[in-house]
Amino acid sequence: MSAKTIYSAEYRRLVERLRERREEIGLTQTALSHQLGWPQQRLSAIEAGARRLDVMEFLHLTARLGFAPDVAILLAVDASESSRRKRKKAPDLK
Repeated sequence: MSAKTIYSAEYRRLVERLRERREEIGLTQTALSHQLGWPQQRLSAIEAGARRLDVMEFLHLTARLGFAPDVAILLAVDASESSRRKRKKAPDLK
């Protein structure tokens, strides 16, 4: 049986990039959670790697972070492919 994706290096890289983006645009977890209508603890658990995002949550979150859906998907693809490329620097998708 394979490990859950929440524990994969690829998922951790994706969540790290989302956290970095949140910080780049100057949002706190509390402010972003409020915009999303989520409890702050949900976002904290996601960023800590204790809770996995479903696809709809991912799209809502990335939209609030300023990513169009296609760019958000490319961000996830890049996180997955970067493990195969030995952590080559991700493109700036702003």
